Amino acid sequence: MKSYIGIDWGGTLLRVGIVSSTGKLLKKETVRTAELSKPPMFLAKIKELVTSYRSYSPQGVGIGAPGIVNIPRGFIYYLPNVPGWRNYPLRDALRKAINLPVVVDNDANVFALAEARQGAAKNYQRALFLTLGTGLGGAFILNGKILRSTTSAGEFGHVPIHYHGKPCGCGGTGCIETYLGNRYLIARYKKIRNIKNEVDVEEIYKKALHKEKPALLIWREFSLYLGKFLAGMVNIFNPQAIILGGGVSGAIKVFKPMVMEVLKQQAMWPNLKNLKVFRAQMKDSGVIGAGLLAQEGHLEVL
Repeated sequence: MKSYIGIDWGGTLLRVGIVSSTGKLLKKETVRTAELSKPPMFLAKIKELVTSYRSYSPQGVGIGAPGIVNIPRGFIYYLPNVPGWRNYPLRDALRKAINLPVVVDNDANVFALAEARQGAAKNYQRALFLTLGTGLGGAFILNGKILRSTTSAGEFGHVPIHYHGKPCGCGGTGCIETYLGNRYLIARYKKIRNIKNEVDVEEIYKKALHKEKPALLIWREFSLYLGKFLAGMVNIFNPQAIILGGGVSGAIKVFKPMVMEVLKQQAMWPNLKNLKVFRAQMKDSGVIGAGLLAQEGHLEVL
């Protein structure tokens, strides 16, 4: 059976695995993104992993990169939440280093690819995908095809929602991800609690389950921003389903009821008929999607 290497590159973690031609994850390893902040370090690590996977005879490599990618060229313009990467020919450099075919796409697209083929969206013709993590990634699938343009498309996290908002890693200000990303949630929580010790999103989620007021406030604010944003996306795309992935989506039990309230208040009501909102089903959809990407090889752009 043929196999492929899938690379799910997030703002915090890089996950690399071997994926079979049927989409089964055979092996996976995780590396902190901060350890691979420069291209030479990244190439060296991927080459090391590819060498360790030689017994699987991989046929190619698929990468989901967390930023603005020229898809036909596999060229990275820049990564908003990963410094040190700008105007870099990733596909060509990696292909030369490992002597295998390489395909590069946006990370949210490969997440959507896996969920559309094998996961939460396989029974839907129109589906909107969001990855809630360090930032906010997005993708849209219509009739089984991802909406792609030459430069990624689906950069939903960089829709500006506030004229005088916070600076964003993309270079703009007031982008929606500056209100939904895990860094913002943690910083906001620490400010409200007036604490300096380290916390993470999972802890804020658990505190909310125990009715802690600062944690509940964080998720109310989060739900307002996410609900308003999703209302706009629903009015534009009229999806049948919205699938949420990424680490922050683990708190869906707390924020979903509030998000649905905002959606009902804000979105055009005919677009809400039969709309489903749920969490991604696949544990490693980013890695598996990247493996499927390598298998498909050619990427269709609009």
